[in-house]
Amino acid sequence: MMKRVGPVLVMLLLLLVGAGLGYFAGINDVEITGTGPWQLSPNYQGVYLQAAADAYAKDANNPDALGKAIQRLQVLCQSDGSLQQATDEATRAYSDPVSRANLNQLLSLLKERQVKEASDFRVCNPRPTNIPLPAVAGLSGIGVLLAVVVVVAYGVLTIIRASNEDESKRAPAMTFSVPTTSSSAGAPAPTGERAKSTAPSGMSQPAPPAPTTVSARSVAAAGAKISAAIEKTDFATAGAEPPIVQFMTTYLHGDDLYDDSFSIETSAGEFLGECGMGISQTLNAPGEAKKVTAFEVWLFDKNDIRTVTKVIMSDHAFNDDAIRASLAAKGEAVLAKSGDKVALETASLRIQARMVDLAYGTGPTPPNSFFERITIELAAWKRDGAPAGSPSGASTPGGGLPNI
Repeated sequence: MMKRVGPVLVMLLLLLVGAGLGYFAGINDVEITGTGPWQLSPNYQGVYLQAAADAYAKDANNPDALGKAIQRLQVLCQSDGSLQQATDEATRAYSDPVSRANLNQLLSLLKERQVKEASDFRVCNPRPTNIPLPAVAGLSGIGVLLAVVVVVAYGVLTIIRASNEDESKRAPAMTFSVPTTSSSAGAPAPTGERAKSTAPSGMSQPAPPAPTTVSARSVAAAGAKISAAIEKTDFATAGAEPPIVQFMTTYLHGDDLYDDSFSIETSAGEFLGECGMGISQTLNAPGEAKKVTAFEVWLFDKNDIRTVTKVIMSDHAFNDDAIRASLAAKGEAVLAKSGDKVALETASLRIQARMVDLAYGTGPTPPNSFFERITIELAAWKRDGAPAGSPSGASTPGGGLPNI
């Protein structure tokens, strides 16, 4: 812990030493010079003078017009020639007869009345300013105090953070087993009573690999690793048109915030839409993690006003009339089955969602009612020249999804 707090203490010590040296450095005063004249530059003086002349001409019938004009002339420096410079600039910039007449009328006040400089404004007498050290020292003391507070607060937070890190390292991590796979046919189900696979009958099951132990807080990361390990469908080798983009998404029981979305873009970076998958329905069952019984697979097209959605249901949800009725408004119901494909189409996009692999969880719920895991591949094509009137979500000859 001292290794972390040590630099903070050194910074505090250096700060105090620097403040002390600055205070006793023997500087008598601080002189601020070279600030320039407080008056406007000549060209802006001309603008000001002409504006004053136009205002005086406009309000000539107003009883206060004369007093205001004299007041405006007083703030122009006259002793150092600034008034003459302003007159020259106004004459040069405003050469029309009306502006010239207004200016002459205003300047006639100098001959008719005694117009004095407004010395109270100190606009014509810029002076260097000497600031004694006590004032600076007072400000420096406040700054040093604030700096000390910040440094001490940082040191306290560093100590607390170090303490929390040490406690987290000593605390045992909650673990569970997650399968890994590299087969495009689907990820094998975990062994034991935790889940049972729903792979199509007649297919040989590969030997399950050794389970990987991960932290309970890394469920989503474990799902992403599974998705990355699964080989995507090679449409080109199968003689079909390759998709614009392909994505793999995996849900694992315990990922209560599961909601995967992907941007559909061309190779040139043109945005076409989005697709994804998220939790649609869960069961009211005991347990810390949600028991997901249905997912939504959706497709958004920037050229279509609709977002097409289909609901992938567990065996229990698909055969439960109440659950199907509650989800009917979200989209067409699809029974989850390994190897099956779901098609979604919009005005200019088409999606094939292939259920690579899935497994049901077990517990105090009906059989095959919630998912232990499910992996789905999403492949997107640009739907150019699709036949008019094609039903959304259906495959059409020549414009539909490849049959892979």
